[in-house]
Amino acid sequence: MTVCRSSRLRGTESFEAVASALFAPLRVTHPDPKGFEATVGHTAVGPMVVARVRATPAVVTRDNRSITSSDVEWMHFNLHHHGSLTAVQADRTTTVRPGELFACDGTRPYRLIGADASDMTVLCVPRASLGRYANSIGRRTALPLPGAGGIGGLLSHALSAVSEDFPCRDVSRTHVADALTALLLAAFADTAPEGAPVVSDLVDRIRAYALAHLGDSRLTAEQVARRHRISVRHLHVLFRGNDLTFAAWVRHERLLRIRRDLLDPASCDVSTAAIAARWGVHDPKHLGRALKHEFGETVSDLRRR
Repeated sequence: MTVCRSSRLRGTESFEAVASALFAPLRVTHPDPKGFEATVGHTAVGPMVVARVRATPAVVTRDNRSITSSDVEWMHFNLHHHGSLTAVQADRTTTVRPGELFACDGTRPYRLIGADASDMTVLCVPRASLGRYANSIGRRTALPLPGAGGIGGLLSHALSAVSEDFPCRDVSRTHVADALTALLLAAFADTAPEGAPVVSDLVDRIRAYALAHLGDSRLTAEQVARRHRISVRHLHVLFRGNDLTFAAWVRHERLLRIRRDLLDPASCDVSTAAIAARWGVHDPKHLGRALKHEFGETVSDLRRR
């Protein structure tokens, strides 16, 4: 169900709580923490979240201390409407002007430095929805894109319309999410327009769906084929040109996340069975052998690191 909410916030703590729940855990620094003010409105569009944030000057930081294995793997696309803003990620530092767009990878540290009151629309997109282009977009974060004319203009108009005029009711928004993703790929991905696949490409849809449902033990070739209205045979044909079959690919993605959580100090008190169940593996008896085969390390090896 789509939710449309708007909150008027006072103080950095209240803003941190709302922004961390909406985007990912982060910190806000302001000379007068109690005097900080912000208005945050957001709505869901399929798997995405669109937020409009108006705030007094502050520094927003997402650092290594804030990042945990349980965070949603968001990519943030920002349309800057007003104010002086500096975006920092990786080795890139950019002053963003009103009307420009820029991306931030929520799985890595970044800083947004607002020198005066700012107004921004933020589109939060699961990395899985961007398919194989997530990494190339990640190499272009904190780099401004003009929001006037061309693809940037179309994307800016679409984001403004969604954040301001989109009706807050329970309706199907799949096509809107697809259209936004298509504009994002055209604007940010390192591909020539003629080389970019149509966003509704079936394999990309299946991958995005599967990554979003890895924690569901009912995720099988039969269930995915039924969900996408194709036969199981067709599903296997689609994955025939890849290095892994569909089932092997799902298994690999689950093991990747189990390994990551086992290495995470924040999960040291969480049982291996609970971590495995989090990613749809409810029979952990052979987990050590699978991890050893996939990564050369057993559960014990990973827990000792």
